[in-house]
Parts: sequence; structure tokens; C-alpha cells
Amino acid sequence: MQPSGKLIINLSGNDKSFVLWNGTESYYKKLRSAYKEVSEENHSEHLYFGFFTLCSATLEYSLNFILADFAVKKFGPFDYKEYCDGYMNLPLRRKLFMSPYIISEGNFVINENHNSFKRLESLITLRNRILHNKEFLKEFEIPDLNLELSKDGILVPEEKTEINFEFEIKDNPIDTLNQKMCIEFGNSLGDFKKYIMTPSINGELMENPMILKHK
Repeated sequence: MQPSGKLIINLSGNDKSFVLWNGTESYYKKLRSAYKEVSEENHSEHLYFGFFTLCSATLEYSLNFILADFAVKKFGPFDYKEYCDGYMNLPLRRKLFMSPYIISEGNFVINENHNSFKRLESLITLRNRILHNKEFLKEFEIPDLNLELSKDGILVPEEKTEINFEFEIKDNPIDTLNQKMCIEFGNSLGDFKKYIMTPSINGELMENPMILKHK
């Protein structure tokens, strides 16, 4: 059971007291509910995007919390912010990769070969593609239309012929979301919580399927 917050109390009453609130369980509670719905046989396809987005938000908030928790413990309530900002401003994939090393002060690293780490990497990649999707002009070839200038000055084909051409359009990233992918992302978040987040918060981080001893 993870604690719901960290209290730093000044008993003399001459200075400030602090609380670092742990709101991660609010995310995981909603994630468990959404996981149940997306796992059911009959559901609406729009649930995929909602579930996927919730997974992304849960992962980032969880990483930000464990890094803040570490910074407070390591540097204290007055100096932690400068270090914490540096950790939190890391790109999400880098943050996931480096967090075990940071919070263990170099004793542990993430297991890059673990399936849940790989799925979370793919979650981050897809998140960036979907949320920052862009369209640009694409080139394609068409056959010679044998155009000639009409009396009105408009280019028209010499004959009324059918013109056949084709071009390739890649799948929109959002259309790649499906039930199997969502379930895999949900399971990976469960492993992240079990093997990384909860042990980190409880000060019990040790070697496990997602964490390796740093050589």
C-alpha cells in the first residue's frame, strides 16, 4: 500500500511545514475502471483513444511524482525544486529510462529487455505521433493528360478519357489503436506501478523483473 502523501512538519512553529501529495491513485483508479470497460466484448471504439490518453497521463504523472519524492528526500524542501525541475523537464521516454537510475542514485537501471518497458516506449512514441500529428504535401505521379488550350483559355484533355492513377496514404496513427494494444498498455502500467513506482515511494526499490543492478 503506497502512502498518500509526504509530510515535512516543523515542530518549533518558527518555519513552514510542507506536504507532497500523492495523487497517483486517482489516476490508477480511473485506469482500472477504463481497463475493465475496454476489455469487455461489446464496447465503443472511441474508448481506445480515451484509454490510451489516460495511460499516457498516468505514466507521466507517476514518473513526475516519484522524481519529486526523491528530490525532496535527497535535497530537502527548500532546495529540491531546482533539481526536480531538471528531472521533470526530461523528454518522457528519457524520463522513463532514467528514473530508476536517478532515484536509486546509480544503483539500479531499468531492464530495457522487459516487455512492459518496450510497450511503454511504444506508448510514448505513439502518444507523440497522435498528439502532435501533422500533414504535409505528398508527391505522386499521374500520366500525361495531353492537355490543350480551349477557346476559353482553359486547359482540357484532347479526348474525354478516364484517367487512372494511384497514391499511397499511410494509416493515421490514431487508427492503429485497438483493443489488444490498449490491454497491453494497461498491463504495462500495472507492471510499472508494481515494480518501479510503489517500491520507489516506499523506499524499497530493488532488483526485480523491470529493474536491474547497475554493473
